[in-house]
Amino acid sequence: MSLISPPSCDLLYGNARLPVRVAGDRLVPRAGDPIGDETRAVMDALEHPIGSAPLREMVRPGERVAIVVNDITRLTRTDLMLPPIVETLNAAGIPDKDIFIVFALGIHRRQTEEERRLIAGAEIHARIRCFDHNATDDAGLVEIGTTSFGNRVEINREVWDADRIILTGEIIYHLIAGYSGGRKSLAPGVAGFRTTTFNHRMIFDPRCRSGQLDGNPAHEDLLEACRMADPDFLVNVVLSPDGKLIRVVAGHYDLAHREGCRTVDRMLRVDVPAPYDLAIASAGGFPLDIDLRQAHKGLENACQALRPGGAILFYAECPNGAGIGSFEEYVHRYRDDFEMREALSREFVVGGHKAYWVARLGRLYKVHLVSSLEAEFVRRCHFTPVSPAEHEAVLARLVRQAGPGSRVAVIPYSGFTLPAAAVPREVLSS
Repeated sequence: MSLISPPSCDLLYGNARLPVRVAGDRLVPRAGDPIGDETRAVMDALEHPIGSAPLREMVRPGERVAIVVNDITRLTRTDLMLPPIVETLNAAGIPDKDIFIVFALGIHRRQTEEERRLIAGAEIHARIRCFDHNATDDAGLVEIGTTSFGNRVEINREVWDADRIILTGEIIYHLIAGYSGGRKSLAPGVAGFRTTTFNHRMIFDPRCRSGQLDGNPAHEDLLEACRMADPDFLVNVVLSPDGKLIRVVAGHYDLAHREGCRTVDRMLRVDVPAPYDLAIASAGGFPLDIDLRQAHKGLENACQALRPGGAILFYAECPNGAGIGSFEEYVHRYRDDFEMREALSREFVVGGHKAYWVARLGRLYKVHLVSSLEAEFVRRCHFTPVSPAEHEAVLARLVRQAGPGSRVAVIPYSGFTLPAAAVPREVLSS
C-alpha cells in the first residue's frame, strides 16, 4: 500500500480520465516489473511449462487443436498469446486449418466481428477459424459427467471433440471462484448454461470469495469439471492494471494456474490496517467498467476497505448498461436484496444474482455511482446517481460530510485491488 496524500489524480472512466482532488491513502497494487520482450516471455513459458511437457512435444500432425480465449469483457492480451501458440503448433506439424479458436463467452452476450478481431489480432483472426461459444445451444453441447457437488457438466461439443485443448486467459481476483483464469476458461467459459447456473448458485456460501481456492466450493466444482475435459495445456498471464505483462505461466491447468495466483497475491493484495470512512475508487476503466455486471467486481473489492455504513464514490462508465437483461429485470421487480435473495432461493437466475449483490452493497454502504447509466436505474440499485459533470462537487460534499480526521482511501484500480482484510492469509495452501 502506498500511503501518500496527492492533491489530485486522474481516475479511469471508460477510455477517459476524470480528475479527482482529495487527500487520502492510495491503495494501489504493488509495482511489478513489466516484461520487456513480451513475445519472448510467452515463448519461454511454452518451452518451460509448470507440471507438463512443452507444448511442442504434446501435439502430433493430424490432430485438431482447440484454443479457448477470453471475450471482450476481460483485459487479457489474447493477441499477445495467440501468435506464439499458433507458431509453436505450426512448427509441430499442425497447420492453420486444424486449429480453431473459441471465445469463452460463458453466458455473456455474443460479440461483434470487430470485437473478435480486436481480441485475436487481425492476422490470427484472418488465418484461423474463430467463433463464439453458445451456452444455450443444446445441439452444440455434450454432457461429460457430474461433479461431486451434483453439477452436470456440459461443454462445447467442438471443444470436446478436439484432439487437444489449450486454455488461455488472465488471472485476477474473482468474487465467486477466488481467482479468474485456469479452469474457468473451460467452465464456465465454454460450458452450458445449466452448468454455469448450478455453479453460480453457490454465491451464498461464505467460502466462495475473492482470493480463496482451497475449501471454496465454487472453485472446486469448476476444477472437477475441468478435470473431466482434461485440457492439455494452459497459458495464463498476470497483468498490471495498465495492461503491461508481469508474468506468463503455462503448463498444467491447475498447477500453473496456482503459481499465477501466488503472483497475483504478491501484487494485488493490499494491507489495510483499519477500515476507511470514505473511499474514492475506479473500476479501472475499459473493459473493467464495460457494464455494471463487470464493474460490480471492482465495487465489491473497494467496499472491503470501508467500515460498515461508510461512503464510496465509484467511477464506472457502464456504456453497455447492466450487461444482462435479468439484472435489470430483478432491479425493477424487487424492492431490496432481501426480496432478491428469497427469489433466488426459489429459482436461481443468472444476472439476478448480480442485482442481489449490487442491492446488498447499496444497503451496507452509501454508494455514489459516477456512470452513464440512467439515474432511475441507479436509484433502483440503491445507489446515488452521479453524472461525470458533477463528480467533483459530489466528492467535495462527501469529504465535508466525512468530517475532520476521517480516514479516506483512493483506489484507482479497484478491479485489480483486494484489501487484505477481505480474506484469510492461508487461501492458497495446497
